[in-house]
Amino acid sequence: MQGANGDPLQSARLVRAAIIRSDFETAETLTQNVLKTGHLPTPNARSITHFLDALIDPADTQFETQLSGWVRESPASMVAHLLRAKFYYDAGWYRRGHGYINTVSEQGVKEFSDVMGKGEQDVDRALQIDASEPYLQLLRLDILLGTGYSDKMGRALQESISKFPTFFAPYDVVLSALQPKWGGNIEIMFSFVDHFRSTAPDGIATKLLDLDVYRYLLSTASLQCQDDSENSDYQHLSECVREFMKTNMTAEREGRVVEALSALGQRDDYIATKTVEDILSAMIDTAGSEIYVGPTLQAAANGYKSDTRLREDSDSHNHYIIDCLVARTWLRRGNLDNALSKYQEALRHLPLAKFPSTHEQDAASAEIKGQIAKVYSRQGRYPESIDVAREAVALGGNSESQLYVCYGYFQQKNYQAAVKECAELASDQENGMSARYWRGSAFRALHDDDNAIKEFSAVAASKNTWRASAAIGLSMIYFGRNDNPSALNVLNKYDYLYDLKLTDRADVAVAFNNRCYAYMELGDLKKALDDCTSSLANGNIPDAYEKQQELLNRMASR
Repeated sequence: MQGANGDPLQSARLVRAAIIRSDFETAETLTQNVLKTGHLPTPNARSITHFLDALIDPADTQFETQLSGWVRESPASMVAHLLRAKFYYDAGWYRRGHGYINTVSEQGVKEFSDVMGKGEQDVDRALQIDASEPYLQLLRLDILLGTGYSDKMGRALQESISKFPTFFAPYDVVLSALQPKWGGNIEIMFSFVDHFRSTAPDGIATKLLDLDVYRYLLSTASLQCQDDSENSDYQHLSECVREFMKTNMTAEREGRVVEALSALGQRDDYIATKTVEDILSAMIDTAGSEIYVGPTLQAAANGYKSDTRLREDSDSHNHYIIDCLVARTWLRRGNLDNALSKYQEALRHLPLAKFPSTHEQDAASAEIKGQIAKVYSRQGRYPESIDVAREAVALGGNSESQLYVCYGYFQQKNYQAAVKECAELASDQENGMSARYWRGSAFRALHDDDNAIKEFSAVAASKNTWRASAAIGLSMIYFGRNDNPSALNVLNKYDYLYDLKLTDRADVAVAFNNRCYAYMELGDLKKALDDCTSSLANGNIPDAYEKQQELLNRMASR
């Protein structure tokens, strides 16, 4: 139970099981325990978000039916309306996809709008029942964000501020909505931040906004520069970002960033410091931002009286957050040894930091161990990755840590263990489909084709990163059965396999190659030749070249 052991993943499993068996009273109690973790000392959505991401599978219509049954049975339950609102929010984005609006079908836009409307109704009803739950304010703004900034969003933010002035996440959602990609502009973003500077210049939210707008300006620069075909290589991209920032970011605003990090470091408020980590992490992950990340990270280190060097002085007492951020920069550069070293230092420095309770300290430790599991996995050190990932899960880590256990067993060729561990994540929203892909791969390695087909089919029909690999895997299973018509049906079913906007070029090449083989075996030589030619246009698969030559010879001899 969340209130007992601080494990949002385990709490999600218990709540999900209770909802499925219509034990809504237990689901209510357990969920209330989770929500309480986000109340004190400052509203904080972190553990609640982990819980909900693990709980809700937006593709599970049966779960939606159960939630609706709960609402009918207990119309005055804030929790029931909250969970169904979050389900609708996740389902809306699941059906729409996360691409730009010009990549979404008309039907997808309509479904998104309809489902988000249902979510808004539920969150409004939940607020009528109990307006003292901070997370509802954030969820309402997240739902409204789907259509860009509106006066309704502005009013919702004001209501949130009036009730929970230190809850920063709602400020961030509205600032995000003002970005150009959502229909806003840079001037409006700055005006939004300046408004709060004028009303509470020394407030924590104001300091965070000074940093947050810098993050979003970098993100805007990166997106606009990537849209320009002249910036196809990284050097040109970085130069474009630099020119954009020079034009739009004044020296005064850059100074505000340094001042904000100094003030936040001196206060070392737990929630604010975690937010600093989130913002700077997003900056580190922004393409073309390196020239700005270094000085900003150094300003953060100065504020938190820490050292960004790989080899610290023997008497240094770094803040673990700075260690984690430095590790992230090394990880992004692909230097796994240095990343591992800094994450291990973060663990050593962790006890020096201030935490509201042991729950938050355990959660921080779990996050670091989860990152160490990732590094070990990338290094091919799977036994160590599994061990440290289990430690992270035991401390309440998120589902990604559990995924490294699942993936680690697969890579060790312990397929039975992989099947078991991956099943634990099957319903998880964030990592469930990835787990099902590796579970399907394990079934395939065990020659259990029927179960492999079941898992691969679910992944192929989703929007998961592994869907192309799953669809290709399905075709290979049918080829292995000498069932070429079924293999061809699979390869024709998923249009995304041949769309470079949706699928990596290497997978597109493989999909064309596999379909070439299917057409060739079924005697449709013209379509086979077209597909082999398309495969070679997207990759360099020797088998595709051989089939192309054979097809040309066979067609010439007719």
